[in-house]
Amino acid sequence: MKKLSLLLLTFTGLMLFNRCSTDVDINADYQQITVVYGLLDPYEDTTYLKINKAFLGSENALIMAQIPDSSEFIEKLDVRIWPEDDPQDIAYFDTITITNKEEGVFYNPNQIIYYSAFQPETDKKYILRILYKETEITADAATFQFVFTDITSPGFAKKIGINDNADPKAVIWNRKEEAPRYDLTIRFHYKELMEGSADTVFRFFDWHKDTKKSLIGLEVESYYTGSTFYAALTAFVPYEDAAKEAKVTDRFTSTLQYIVEAGGKELNTYMEVNEPSNSIIQDRPAYTNINNGIGIFSSRATAIKPKKLNDVTVAYIKESYGWLKFRY
Repeated sequence: MKKLSLLLLTFTGLMLFNRCSTDVDINADYQQITVVYGLLDPYEDTTYLKINKAFLGSENALIMAQIPDSSEFIEKLDVRIWPEDDPQDIAYFDTITITNKEEGVFYNPNQIIYYSAFQPETDKKYILRILYKETEITADAATFQFVFTDITSPGFAKKIGINDNADPKAVIWNRKEEAPRYDLTIRFHYKELMEGSADTVFRFFDWHKDTKKSLIGLEVESYYTGSTFYAALTAFVPYEDAAKEAKVTDRFTSTLQYIVEAGGKELNTYMEVNEPSNSIIQDRPAYTNINNGIGIFSSRATAIKPKKLNDVTVAYIKESYGWLKFRY
């Protein structure tokens, strides 16, 4: 569902962007504009696409956005994908209605998503084709291999230590030619026992985030400090509700995850164009790699390297942060 949420979030931005033109001819002939958003992930067994249409009307745009057929195709579209080196190996897309969309500008809680039980292979270029009446909308994207072994630091040790100081430590991973953008997240998982309950509560928090862009070199690096982890420990572990916190009897350390999300070239360009500008020039050209439409079709992959905290670090948390109730 994370991928679906990302699809919907980006789609919202595209729709709002494309109806906010300052040069609008209200007497112009109607023109159908197809909006496509999709990411290929070779490590997912299902591929999703968000396909809608841009809209413009005389009514309040925020009101129109809540009407499904303002931005949704009523008819089912012919959507297919195939590898560039094997045009006969075609995967077809069907529609599915998602019912858990959060409230927002666009209609909810139901929206239509195109999906296929298609898992792309790594290091291949794929062609997407969407047929709407007589209009053919196309795009292409290349996948890449990116797995946990591509994260070279931390290394192969099952347990690691985190010192409570400001000394920088590196997370290092292999750079991929087709992926110039990387988002790093370090996530700490832990468990809780509550008074009067036999159930274990599983929680986590993200304590380091960083975005790196790299077009050269063999590796990419990001640095964090142990003091950041301990500051996050005290900030995120206790419940804000004092009464609920008082019911926690025991906490236990679990997995530390190093998560690196790699984004393809088209995705990186799209995000760069839409990032906030520090320049006095705020108007920037829109970017799309969709032929006869707008949107983005690219690739992504996620590498996750799990670790455990070593005994020294766990003992330090128990002794120095005793009020957090960690037992191990």
